[in-house]
Amino acid sequence: MKELLQLEKDFQRGRALVIAAIVCSFGISLTAIVLAFKYTDDFSKRIYLINRGEAIEATCGDITDNRPAEARYHISRFHELFFTVSPDPRSIGDNMKKALFLCDESAQKLYNNLSEQDYYREMVQGNVTQKIRIDSVHTDMRAYPYRAITYATLTQDRATASIERQIITDTELIDINRSENSPNGYLMRNFHIVSSKITNQLTRY
Repeated sequence: MKELLQLEKDFQRGRALVIAAIVCSFGISLTAIVLAFKYTDDFSKRIYLINRGEAIEATCGDITDNRPAEARYHISRFHELFFTVSPDPRSIGDNMKKALFLCDESAQKLYNNLSEQDYYREMVQGNVTQKIRIDSVHTDMRAYPYRAITYATLTQDRATASIERQIITDTELIDINRSENSPNGYLMRNFHIVSSKITNQLTRY
């Protein structure tokens, strides 16, 4: 009787060992498959460029990974084109034409209002140059359309004076197809100047 009981215990122990071995083998196989797929996926993102006989490794990623940076660049580029003014009507027109591809009719309305107020004509006649420095661009990509607030410094230089203004602008961004005129695939909407105040003024004699 004791031998039968011992035999039963040995059988149960052997069965448990077999089951444990099967589970371990399954776990190892599953881990190996997952790692293999991960390695294949990582390897497929690598490309090699040949430069003068030398292979240079590059890694490609999801295009959405860089969208916030592209949004900030798109907005900065628009501000540079729209607010950079030299005393040359042709230069102003060329910059404005490029800027209006990056924004909807709200930018066109602002440009028209400034033109009606003789803003650009007085800049040309007064030989004034205007430059902009982008201090920061804050984008919120959590909700669509995306919202962006820009802080910038506007400098107007003329022979007799130099004026600095702190401007804050607000806009929305929507996704569009990439093109030569909008390489980042964005379009600004409802662009407006929130505030514009003089922060520094220098008079020359």
